[in-house]
Amino acid sequence: MQNKITVLIAICCLFLTSCGTSNVIEDLAILQAGAYDLSENEENPIITTVLFPTVSKEGKFGTQTLTVSGKSSHDTFIKLQNLTNLKLVGGQGSIIFGEKLAKKGLINIVKSFTRDPEFGTRVKFAIVEGKGEELLKKKIASVPDVSEYLYTFIDKLGKQNKILNTDKYRFLRDYYDDGIDPVLPVFSYEGENIALKGLGTFRGDQYVRLLPLSEAQILNFINDDINNGSLMINIKDSGKIDQLMLSNINSKNDKKVNINKFTNTTVVINLYLKGSILEYTGTMDLSKEKNQKKLEKQVENYLKTNSKKLLKILQKEQTDPIGMGTLVRNHVSYERWNKMDWNKVYKNIDYKVNVKVDMTNTGKSK
Repeated sequence: MQNKITVLIAICCLFLTSCGTSNVIEDLAILQAGAYDLSENEENPIITTVLFPTVSKEGKFGTQTLTVSGKSSHDTFIKLQNLTNLKLVGGQGSIIFGEKLAKKGLINIVKSFTRDPEFGTRVKFAIVEGKGEELLKKKIASVPDVSEYLYTFIDKLGKQNKILNTDKYRFLRDYYDDGIDPVLPVFSYEGENIALKGLGTFRGDQYVRLLPLSEAQILNFINDDINNGSLMINIKDSGKIDQLMLSNINSKNDKKVNINKFTNTTVVINLYLKGSILEYTGTMDLSKEKNQKKLEKQVENYLKTNSKKLLKILQKEQTDPIGMGTLVRNHVSYERWNKMDWNKVYKNIDYKVNVKVDMTNTGKSK
């Protein structure tokens, strides 16, 4: 509700300073969320759904959703205009893409936003398992406003996890850069909840793989430096599985490239983590230095093993969310980069991962 009121006040202020045609707030449909899906109709392959708040003359708030299919996103927008007596106005909300459309490719739709000044660069993007239309129309008792919920959810993810900080600007930047691929958060809407499933990685503009939350967490650490992060892992000790939760993590990430030939490239990733133990369910007394060192070693092995496993997956799928291409490009001449068969080079990169973990504020915790 607060998000709606803020938007309405801002627009009112804009209209009060306008010298041109006047607008009445009750006559506007300020789009707070939109969804794009792939239709099975070849004549009208794009399905567009929009959700916007409504305000009656008595000052009562409500929401309305409209859905149409068309030949393109612009075609559907024109059709949407003909379904309401309100004037559709772009907002700074969220746009979600159905899974099938994302796998086919998003660039034609995303580029249409760049030609429309009503869609700002900070509009949040996400993928949904299934259809975006169904998510926007879903009625959930605990979520009175789906549009505001999605926007604040995606915004929160970006603040907590750098790799999930994505919007129209970043998607287009990474798409047009020949050394990195875009990523988008992936949601589901099963049951009575809207839940984050993981991170969707792209090859160009096509969604190719879902990284579950555990893999997305690893990617976040090997992608960039982290401030005030967290990590939860399972550790095997004496035949049983214990859980360890690290908080207040500050990590440093250093990548070095060694290129001998076009098809012989080595990337060394040095990762240093320093964090506090928030919870530990095991039996070791962590006030003893030898036990602390043992636990640090287990965390180091976990991060090293799973980082190399993830990097192999990304190579196999030919998706580069970390920007290894940018890293290599910055170490060679412009002519050499243009002559390089990057897909072949990327597929054969030899990764070396070194991890150092330093735990602070340790102690036996249950």
